Amino acid sequence: MTAFQDVPAAPVTRPVAIETIEPTEIPGVVLPTAVPLLNKTSNNDPEPGLDDPFKLDPNTYAYEPRKIRVITIGAGFSGLLVAHKFQYQHPELKDIVEHKIFEALHDVGGTWLMNDYPGVQCDVPAHIYAFPFDPNPNWSNFYAAGRDIQAYIKATTKKWNLDRDIHFNHKVINAVWHEDAGHWQVTVLDTTSNIQRDEFCEILISSQGVLVHESWPSIPGLRDSETLAPRKFKGHVTHSARWDHNFDYSGKRIAVIGNGSSGIQIVPQMAKLPGTTVRNFVRGPAWVYYRAPASQHLGRSTVETNPAYTDEEKANFQDPEFHRQERKKIIARSNKSFYIFKKGETNAAAMKLAAAQMAEKLGHRKDLCDILIPKWELGCRRITPGPGYLESFLKDNVSLTKSAITAVEENAVVTADGERWECDVVVCATGFDVSYRPRYPVLGLDKTTDLATLWADGAKAYMSICVPNYPNYFMMTGPNNLGGHGSLIMSLDWVAEYIIKWINKISVEDIKRVSPTQSALDSFIRHGDEVHKTLVWSGACSSWYKRGTVDGRVTALFGGSAQLFNRLTRELRPEDFEIAYRTANQWRFMGNGFTRFEFEEGADLAWYVPKAMEFTEDVKRQIEEERNDTQGDKNLAGAEKVQVIASVTAAVDALD
Repeated sequence: MTAFQDVPAAPVTRPVAIETIEPTEIPGVVLPTAVPLLNKTSNNDPEPGLDDPFKLDPNTYAYEPRKIRVITIGAGFSGLLVAHKFQYQHPELKDIVEHKIFEALHDVGGTWLMNDYPGVQCDVPAHIYAFPFDPNPNWSNFYAAGRDIQAYIKATTKKWNLDRDIHFNHKVINAVWHEDAGHWQVTVLDTTSNIQRDEFCEILISSQGVLVHESWPSIPGLRDSETLAPRKFKGHVTHSARWDHNFDYSGKRIAVIGNGSSGIQIVPQMAKLPGTTVRNFVRGPAWVYYRAPASQHLGRSTVETNPAYTDEEKANFQDPEFHRQERKKIIARSNKSFYIFKKGETNAAAMKLAAAQMAEKLGHRKDLCDILIPKWELGCRRITPGPGYLESFLKDNVSLTKSAITAVEENAVVTADGERWECDVVVCATGFDVSYRPRYPVLGLDKTTDLATLWADGAKAYMSICVPNYPNYFMMTGPNNLGGHGSLIMSLDWVAEYIIKWINKISVEDIKRVSPTQSALDSFIRHGDEVHKTLVWSGACSSWYKRGTVDGRVTALFGGSAQLFNRLTRELRPEDFEIAYRTANQWRFMGNGFTRFEFEEGADLAWYVPKAMEFTEDVKRQIEEERNDTQGDKNLAGAEKVQVIASVTAAVDALD
């Protein structure tokens, strides 16, 4: 029941004709056919100037929440964090939110389900790469292997029943906002039955990760995206995000394309297989460096780059408070090291240390150092620890070239310098589509432009979370998110809390939609771009942080520290938003003038009466100091006044 009932004698209705949304073209994305809007009659949005047609309902209290349907897309870390918030951390939403999660894959995990290539490992310390509500005390090593992270995600999901609202093998293929109804129409495809259906929600949350959709290189003879010519290469082809575990890579000649995080991890794994010959094709250098050795975090001496935890350490981690303090220490060191990303002397000094460490691992071989050690800022591209990568090039069965690949033949890779390297396997460690553009149409208030088209020249989002003209649409890892330092998982928790604040407000205050204003977004982007000019992420390298450019704007990372992002997401800034209500009167949520609480038996109706403040010794000292300061100011003012009078008197006497 709502707070006010429409007056039967004077309804305000507006028939809405059936409209058709024509799909726009998105490179590489197959759009559905035209999507019909719902044919609805609206009586909750009167024409401007008309009185709001309601009368008071004496049985409805103020601040009574209404039901809210929420759809979350994706069941990786982000989607599961949202699920835990709704199921356990916010009991006030238990009877308010109807939640559905649509996951295109067959299981939870997202990035860690997709990326299971040999050697895959997280470059963030394991103990801070975990769900904040249930951190894992049982990690075996300082840095966790991908399989261990995926196992932890699955175990946590089962333990907390986080798959309660998940629909697996359900791929979102279209999302359209309907203004009259005040909700999203989300079209999903059940990939097991190949049946489409429409779902509806007031709140749409994208929890899709960035490192999921693989990016294939456009190379004639391998995968030519321009001519679409058939593949000439007769050997085995795989991608780091689509690894074929059924193929035996032993005894093969293996070409690994790329030296980003995945390529750096794959090369040493291929090199140690029996009978392999490996050649790494790179476009340029990369910082392969340990910013803070594990020994600094562990408090014990070790030369291992990824040391195993001792039985004693793992036993200590079983104490929740001890474990929490250890996690805090790692996060504190990580946050403190943010200064290394500022351009200037500190980064230059760190560059020298990193270059020296890399040169040592490369045996000080000039040919290798010239190719692999960057001249640009440390951190311009993501710093990767890469255990064993640099050392691999000192082995007889591993080689390196920076000459660009011009073609792939039936059994060889051809480079610009004329070299033809025969191989049996091509591994594409060429990263992901990091454009942040949805791979399906998302149509907001302006149904002529979908979000992917809007972001064709670069993604822009308010605080990385929402976009103008896309009502009630929130992103967990949108553009300019906090993925550059510290623990990304902690920041996802903050974003989830931020979104829930909006859900509560929308539910309680009879709000139809919210979206940031264009001016608020533009100002946020301008300020972030100025901050980025002082940070190495805008440095002189080609980076996915800048959409593969050297001098483009940083679209991937937040312009500031983790502390700032935390502070920014703690509170809503409604002044930055366009807010539309379900009726012309934004005060309908005040109901009959009373709150339900004050009619509950035993309610404390004087809860707001404060305790008297204790008059402590500290307060007395503060008062005494203030009085002394005030008296001193008065004495000084009096002395200055006497001096002025004396000066005036002297001047008068001189005239006489």
